[in-house]
Amino acid sequence: MMDKPTFEEIYLSCYDRVYKIVYMRILDRENTEDIVQEVFIKAMNAYERFDPEIASPSTWLSRIAANSVTDYLRKNAKQDIISFDEYVESGYETGVEDKELLNLTDENARYAYTILKDLKDSERELLMLRYGMELSYGEIAEHIGSNEKAIAKRMERLLEKCKKIAEEQINT
Repeated sequence: MMDKPTFEEIYLSCYDRVYKIVYMRILDRENTEDIVQEVFIKAMNAYERFDPEIASPSTWLSRIAANSVTDYLRKNAKQDIISFDEYVESGYETGVEDKELLNLTDENARYAYTILKDLKDSERELLMLRYGMELSYGEIAEHIGSNEKAIAKRMERLLEKCKKIAEEQINT
């Protein structure tokens, strides 16, 4: 039988992963921080029911995070994230900078943000499931009701799209 880690140990070991999972979908630090706080409050309230024999703390919190993001997006469906091109085409001044981008100081984070910003939410969700939650193609297929080969093909096309966006950024 596995020893159950304390909630503090779970928090300290999993905070960064939970933050990454949420941010990959939301792309806004303030809302991400609120959702992550909500994730850990939910986890703390459900800690007595957590069984390390059934799931690792990371998997348990990843599921809570994914569900919390889905709830947030449903509540805020009117405020869809739009790509920079759509933003410019909608008549806003191009001189207005993206507030979230201005807050990112790490060059790699800025680079990743600009790529993620150009993706649809469903594409960011797929990346979050694969790289944030570290699910296999089979697990992703089960999660979204598809098959493994279809997911592998979608991921291949999505990574190509990300590569194309990155190349366009380099060339501008």
